[in-house]
Amino acid sequence: MITKIDNITYLLDSAKKSATVTKSLVPYSGVVTIPATIESGGVEYAVTDILDEAFMDCTSLRSVVLGENIDSVGISAFEGCTMLSRVTFNSALHMIGMQAFKGCASLVEVLLPHNVLVIGRSAFAGCVSLERAFLPDNLVNIEPSLFDGCKALARISVGSLVDTIGEYAFCGCSALQDVSLPEGLLSVEGWAFRDCSSLRAINLPSTVAAVKKGAFWGCSALEEFVLPQGVNMLDQGVLANCTALRSVTLHDGVLSIGYGAFYNCSSVESITLPAAVVNVGDQAFRSCKALKELRVMCEAAPMCSGDIADADVYSRTLLLVPDGKVGEYGFARVWERFGNVEEIA
Repeated sequence: MITKIDNITYLLDSAKKSATVTKSLVPYSGVVTIPATIESGGVEYAVTDILDEAFMDCTSLRSVVLGENIDSVGISAFEGCTMLSRVTFNSALHMIGMQAFKGCASLVEVLLPHNVLVIGRSAFAGCVSLERAFLPDNLVNIEPSLFDGCKALARISVGSLVDTIGEYAFCGCSALQDVSLPEGLLSVEGWAFRDCSSLRAINLPSTVAAVKKGAFWGCSALEEFVLPQGVNMLDQGVLANCTALRSVTLHDGVLSIGYGAFYNCSSVESITLPAAVVNVGDQAFRSCKALKELRVMCEAAPMCSGDIADADVYSRTLLLVPDGKVGEYGFARVWERFGNVEEIA
């Protein structure tokens, strides 16, 4: 049964004595306060949920207060509410659906209660005015594209239980300067921090076992990068277009350098490849305009399927190889293109 009380439309469940906020024929606008309970036909109903798309594209909605019994916010519940600038969450909230607040261009702050366990993918994507987001400690995953395109977001603290940063989670967060990541984090997925152009430093915990392709692509203010011990490859494009990068530390267990891994890292002057590296991907060092020295600690020249650099890098960069290996590198495919080769002293 559907009823409307104080300009809010509800779907009633008489068996559970619960009510769900649903879409209205007349779009919601202004300030909406969702109550904890409503009364209909002499029966009291607890208002527990906001239905999928309930407030979607309500472009005149400015503020929402969630009643104390709201447990979940549905898929795209507030998507496209471009004037929504304030949401007051309640302590009972456990779940926020996919794209729930996507495109809420006026939303400035998100303060979520500790009991929230799930925030769906793209929940706050495109919230271009969002400056501050406080995520709950009980959250386990940062879902894909969660804050994609939130170009005003300057700081984020990730809860202690989070083990995965999803694909494109913070892509395009160009104001993001500070990220606190917890010990116990296992994976940074593809493009997670792509084009976070204000990010100067990232401290990846020792527990991280995977840093996927393009994770820090275009982080043009990033100056230093240390690959965690548990990650055995620098995936494709991980540091591409990190134009301020000057220091790179790869541990001794690294086996592979991916396609375009250092593409256009135009400030880095020296890179050392550990002895365990067995292959280097195409374009790995292309457009590394400041590269003066490439130290390759490998006794056997790593395999290359194609060009790992451009002509300028080949002619200018000093290739340093292990003692007695100048001849081997001089005949090895791709490596023979370096014009200056010396043995490591």
